[in-house]
Amino acid sequence: MTASDKAEDRFIQRYFAPLADDPEALGLHDDAAQITVPDGMSLVVSTDTIIAGIHFFDCDPPASIARKALRVNISDLVAKGSTPRGYFLSLALPEQLLRSDDWMSEFVGALGEDQQALGLQLLGGDTVMTKDVSAITICAFGLVPTGRMVKRSGAEIGDRLYVTGTIGDSAIGLWARKASLLGLDALTEPEQQLLARLTQEECAQLELAYLEPPINLAAAGLVLDFASASMDVSDGLSGDAATLAGASECGLIINLYDIPHHPVLMPHLEQHDLRTRLVTGGDDYQILCTIPATHCNAFETAIAKAMVPVRCIGRVVETKGVQFVSADGQVQLVAAKAFDHFS
Repeated sequence: MTASDKAEDRFIQRYFAPLADDPEALGLHDDAAQITVPDGMSLVVSTDTIIAGIHFFDCDPPASIARKALRVNISDLVAKGSTPRGYFLSLALPEQLLRSDDWMSEFVGALGEDQQALGLQLLGGDTVMTKDVSAITICAFGLVPTGRMVKRSGAEIGDRLYVTGTIGDSAIGLWARKASLLGLDALTEPEQQLLARLTQEECAQLELAYLEPPINLAAAGLVLDFASASMDVSDGLSGDAATLAGASECGLIINLYDIPHHPVLMPHLEQHDLRTRLVTGGDDYQILCTIPATHCNAFETAIAKAMVPVRCIGRVVETKGVQFVSADGQVQLVAAKAFDHFS
């Protein structure tokens, strides 16, 4: 049997070769890709896995699953100030999905649309048939000027803390998704009461944020030019802020009432401890970064010109840890923990 006779090779050429027309992908005929790094540049590499039952539902649209898998990785690259360049895709899917032309066509179609919009190419990967588990791993890489990748560990005392977009959309979107698939009985009473106050259209907006997290690609260059430290918000703002503070060996004071939230949630923030739920919910994939105080005006001007929504929510201090405060400086208790795969 020649390589072209193998069912797996035919599968790859049918679905994924059209996404890999970069010469460095070698037509997906080889076991590896060769990547040329321009002089003065370094690769920034990130990998994430999404698994059915944890990060998405088995019955989610294949297009949404594809977009989420790719975007959660690109979010990490943006937070490092890098320009996305390419990615590798490893699929572990049940036979009924791999053999479904409708499912696979929708999945790769969405990948193609997103990779074109984000400016990157598929360069390789792997495909595994499983009994009943769906897992998708993407290893994405981007380019950054040598030595200039923005780490989590660069925050300095006096820097200002910024976050892009809105926080907590996906957390409530998950409630809406559960309600759509499993009924309201799958939710707690406070969750049911909140969704009852939202219109069907508002629930759909939040549900989409969970299914297909937004990516502010334009933020990458601004992070590179201005940020002292940066990371994406994936496990909840409270936990990720603590991670950034720990890496930088500093503290953060965050103005709880300055944190941006989706407009449809604003009228309900004081009910059922919703602010805390939004701050500790995961899957936002926004950018959390620190900017030196002397550069804040220039950063705000540049990011507004790029039409990336951003808000200053706090500052870097010497005392380690993260404190949430009200407008008058009173400490606000945020009791719930952010998402942790190991807890």
